[in-house]
Amino acid sequence: MLHPLSKSAKFKSGLSLVALLALIAVGSSPNPVLARQSAESTKEVEPTSALADGLKFSYTSEAAKEFSQAVKTGRDYIDKYIRENPDKAGSLALVSDIDETILDNRPFMQEKVATSAKEVEWTGWEDWLNQAKCAPLKPSCELLKYARSKGVAIFLVTGRQEHLRRCTIANLIKHGIAYDGLYMRKDHDKTDASKMKTEYRKGIEAMGYTVIVNIGDQQSDLTGGYALSNEKLPNKMYFIK
Repeated sequence: MLHPLSKSAKFKSGLSLVALLALIAVGSSPNPVLARQSAESTKEVEPTSALADGLKFSYTSEAAKEFSQAVKTGRDYIDKYIRENPDKAGSLALVSDIDETILDNRPFMQEKVATSAKEVEWTGWEDWLNQAKCAPLKPSCELLKYARSKGVAIFLVTGRQEHLRRCTIANLIKHGIAYDGLYMRKDHDKTDASKMKTEYRKGIEAMGYTVIVNIGDQQSDLTGGYALSNEKLPNKMYFIK
């Protein structure tokens, strides 16, 4: 014979049933924390690109500020040195890099970004340079102009190879960039940029000049000595050793 459940037993049984249903409900309802974690773990992450990020940075106010500050520091040093060394007039020099220092190659970089390049691929580089379409970077061009007005000789030292001299000169003339000497990498020369540029500055000093300002966008433009003041311009698009 089945005995009817007592009131207490019925209550406990009912409670157990409610608890069971609650657990089932919790287990079947989405957990917002777990759902978010799952979504984050399966979300497609865009691949990073040093070139694209560097190109984007070059158009920021931060980059413009860094660029202008380096130029201002160079100009201030010119004024200070001339003021303190009046006897050096006629024997002072400024050495400048070309690409991303006084001429702008960002349209070329933009083409590379458009092809999903994550780093600079130099295919087509010489074709781009031969068009002599680089725009001037005005703050540094103004620095060169100012230095010449103070009697400082301007020497351009670039990693562009010698066979690109004609198009390089054409691009410089197009923007009225005056200079006293243009030093280029010898064709097929594999010397590190830093060593090559150091040797050129050494040669400029051997001609009787004091290089009071050396300006460029790469550390390899600036290391090695033979310059009193080195001004680094911002460039996060590429790095040359």
